[in-house]
Amino acid sequence: MDNMPSTAAQPHQPQPATDSLYRHTLLYATFTATGVALALPGALMPWLLAHWAMRDSQAGLFLFLFFFASTGGAMLSRGSLTASIARGTACTALGAALLPFASRSTSYLAIVLYGLGLGITMTSTSLLQSRRYSADCAPEMTRLNLLWAIGACTGPWLVLHDGVLDGTHAQHVLLALALAFGLFSILVISFETNIPAPIRTHTKASRFTLLAAPFPLLLLIFCATGVESSAGSWLATYAHRSGESLGITIGAPTCFWAGLLASRILQSSSRISRIARQSLLTWNLVAMTAALTGLIFFHEGLLMLTAAFIVGFAAGPMYPLLLALIFEYDSSNMIFVLAGLGAAALPFLTGTLSTAANSLRSGLLIPAAAAAAMAIAGWSTSRNPKSPTYP
Repeated sequence: MDNMPSTAAQPHQPQPATDSLYRHTLLYATFTATGVALALPGALMPWLLAHWAMRDSQAGLFLFLFFFASTGGAMLSRGSLTASIARGTACTALGAALLPFASRSTSYLAIVLYGLGLGITMTSTSLLQSRRYSADCAPEMTRLNLLWAIGACTGPWLVLHDGVLDGTHAQHVLLALALAFGLFSILVISFETNIPAPIRTHTKASRFTLLAAPFPLLLLIFCATGVESSAGSWLATYAHRSGESLGITIGAPTCFWAGLLASRILQSSSRISRIARQSLLTWNLVAMTAALTGLIFFHEGLLMLTAAFIVGFAAGPMYPLLLALIFEYDSSNMIFVLAGLGAAALPFLTGTLSTAANSLRSGLLIPAAAAAAMAIAGWSTSRNPKSPTYP
């Protein structure tokens, strides 16, 4: 493309096979743990609302700060990515350790630390692996997001299987997570190696390469993370308030993350990625919109689980696919900033509308409207012959 900056990868020394396997395992384990950590606030939401006597608008602010701090973490992912990952995991550990002992006012500080650490960790890991696999970036982004989904799928069960409002169990999970991230911080700084950034020839156009990406793609990635975070954050509370059993309360967010995991397993095939790319940007998004609408109008047990699974299944391949598409225009951390803003805005708007209308069902109109906007933007992108969706 005419406006793409020229790059030349810095050479780095090859590592022994066993050393390379160990380092890959460490990064993959860390990224899987970020999936668990990011799913926990939504799974914890029924307990948090009761524990701190929060209204939905206050819970929405809590989620906004969480995801907005994660966006800030994306902006701080620079310099040595190894050191950045170590800082991020340490910050996540501190936030997770503070949450069980926080009051309602201090919980906002704890969740900011928690989200900031996750943002740094996820973005720095993605950038490090994109440099390591510069010639094979899209499959590696899919692998990372697949592992992330495996972690996210286990998050609700870890918290909720002993009961929705079991505060002692929730505190134990958060402390165990803090311990795990503290260990990851030590291991990463001790054993992982940094990979230098490519040499870029900056031009006036290349300084603003994010703006060179088509608006529909920017809207898609903003809404994709927003729908995912809003659904993942509010489904457990929505099921709980609908008077469903504990199994449904656990099952709704679990089905969502399981659908996301299943779709990313399918998407991990490069052949499926090529063939299905255009349909993912059209019919997949229509299915997401329909399922979210179904959640609003039909909240009985089995229908809720089915709709949650479809939302997750439709959302699953979107983020890694959109990353790969936008990387055609820009591979800076500003992409993750834009995605993080969407992830912060939609859960907050969902909680705000829920309080204003005194109905979480009304609040879910926010992610449903965002999914509809995605369907329109996806249709526009798939019909553009200059779009990188075309081989």
